[in-house]
Amino acid sequence: MIPSAAKSRSKLSRVQRVVSLVGPRPLLLAQTFYFLATRGLRRRRLRSLYRSPLPSAMVELRLPPIGLSPSEQLPPLLRDEAVGVREEADAILAHRIDLLGSGLVDLGAEIDWHKDFKSGYRWPKLFYEDIEVTRLDDESDAKVPWELSRCHHLLTLARAARLFEDDRYAVELESQLTAWLEANPPGVGINWANPMEIGIRVVNLVWTVATLEEWRPLTPELRAELIQSLRWHGRHIAANLEGTPYLRSNHYLGDILGLLVLGTVLAGEPDAARWFRFGRREFEREITRQVYPDGVSFEGSLAYHGLAFEMFLLATHLAASAGRPLSRRFHDRLQRMAEMSRSVRHPSGRIPLFGDQDSGRILPEGFARPPTHDNLLWAFAAVAGAKRPFDGPADTEMAWTFGLDSWRRAVDLPRTTPPGSAAFPLGGIYVLRAERTQLVVRAGDVGQNGSGGHSHNDALSYELSIDGMPLIVDSGTYAYTFDVAARNDFRSTRAHNTVVVDEHEIHPIDPERVFELRQFARLRIHKCDLGGDTLVLAGSHDGYRRLPDPVVHSRCFSLSRATGALSVRDELTGAATHEFESLVHFAPGTSIRRVSDTVFEVELAHSRTELSVTGVGGAELSVEQGSVSDRYGVREGAPVLALRGSRSFPAVFGYALVPLSAQQLEEAARAVASDQSRLAGHE
Repeated sequence: MIPSAAKSRSKLSRVQRVVSLVGPRPLLLAQTFYFLATRGLRRRRLRSLYRSPLPSAMVELRLPPIGLSPSEQLPPLLRDEAVGVREEADAILAHRIDLLGSGLVDLGAEIDWHKDFKSGYRWPKLFYEDIEVTRLDDESDAKVPWELSRCHHLLTLARAARLFEDDRYAVELESQLTAWLEANPPGVGINWANPMEIGIRVVNLVWTVATLEEWRPLTPELRAELIQSLRWHGRHIAANLEGTPYLRSNHYLGDILGLLVLGTVLAGEPDAARWFRFGRREFEREITRQVYPDGVSFEGSLAYHGLAFEMFLLATHLAASAGRPLSRRFHDRLQRMAEMSRSVRHPSGRIPLFGDQDSGRILPEGFARPPTHDNLLWAFAAVAGAKRPFDGPADTEMAWTFGLDSWRRAVDLPRTTPPGSAAFPLGGIYVLRAERTQLVVRAGDVGQNGSGGHSHNDALSYELSIDGMPLIVDSGTYAYTFDVAARNDFRSTRAHNTVVVDEHEIHPIDPERVFELRQFARLRIHKCDLGGDTLVLAGSHDGYRRLPDPVVHSRCFSLSRATGALSVRDELTGAATHEFESLVHFAPGTSIRRVSDTVFEVELAHSRTELSVTGVGGAELSVEQGSVSDRYGVREGAPVLALRGSRSFPAVFGYALVPLSAQQLEEAARAVASDQSRLAGHE
């Protein structure tokens, strides 16, 4: 029993938190408090929803056309990729699944849809409101049964069945779908606990049946069962929409995407038209609320930018297919999202991993979850009729998702100009591009209107690629609730390519609020010159102002357009003595060799990329072991270069990064000498 005084303090704390997030907006505050005050009543009413029968109606599936051909009739590139689809489908036939970093795992003869097969924990088959979803005291992860029940793997079976006209895949699809429906009655179990997951499942079930439809429709009995379940999916999502009047995020997009799909495909469903209208209206509204005018998602995460981009893209396709296309304003904002993804993309295809990355997709090609938006950029180009996003073959995922005609249209799109340096100030992303080097800097707020659900302590951090290969990288995410300590480590300041003062965080981390990083630091950009021979970005933040002696961190990036040499200059202003460390996280497979006390040579395995790193300003340099995670549930060892010192502030220090080549050794020496001279003048 919680004492009444503790309850009162907790309630007061919640009120204060809401007021701080909403700010001085009386109408929104009133709406929010009414929403929170009536939430308990709404939840109690939900139980009666599942005791009522569905309205009587003759409902049929009106599926989107997905034009595919047998593999032997495909163009060579698609034919080769189809082999990979079949290989994954063969694993699925044997109930072997690879998701969330598990590697191929045998799920046994009968799949347990309620079990986290990684930790072994199984959620009870209770009414979804009575389930303890997040358990911070063990290694259970609800994302595992959720990811399995998104039914991405059923879509793989449908694609293999269609491409190879092999009935084994269709029979297995029907068997697993029947088992899922039997094990997951409406409102019961962990797979009904998260509306976004239900929305994503809706999309995959519809695309699965649509992919199979033209070659081999479902049996009439299973089709009828699926229609009934989909009708319940719609009612469940509509009754459990996520978010509050002051904050809706990617979860809400998943909810309304599910309703938009159901409103499109459930012909004869009494609520279908209402679901479609609501979903369409909310997508029009949310793209302006969740995407800044410069095209960056408000999530504080480039991976979640990609997830939102995919959902907006599918909404575009569905609305147009239904004869109700979304507005020009919507398309303009979506175009800016595409431009941002194309701009920050490393030449290798990698997207910088600023913020959270949970490997989330809506309609993936298979098990793999590489950190890229290439597939989405190609899909956008085909759906929007834009130019090709970059040189090279069109992404094959587009063929499986939208049909061969979409892929062929993308192949024939005109070439586009390669992106140059760019600034996205509202989203806090800056791209500095030189002859051999690309620098992407994170210099924005925590996102989500200041709550920072998917942001990290990465103010003034960056990723760097040389000769197309990412060499200095963000550490990534690795874990959510199954390893809370790792979750907090990976979002900490030390996990990023920035500066730590007195072992404090830029934004304070509450270790038990694993999806909150409240805005504290105020970040400013003082100079952004992307037009000269030397590209310059300078900014500062005051995240260390809460120290007894307040400290401001200022950082200046200077990138030579001709040589790709980068200078990173840090200045810490204060009055007392402090300890500081500046971290540089390298990609896995990187080797670092000390040349002298202040100079290191860096080489990336399996490439010809080499770099010299020279510390300036008297900081002590050392190499230690860190971890990098480029997809959920997977981490690899990687070297970290640390510059450390303890001195009275103000202090100036930094390092020079110079791509090595015979022609640039002389330039490297001049750059280092210039930095040493400039920094010496500030000490």
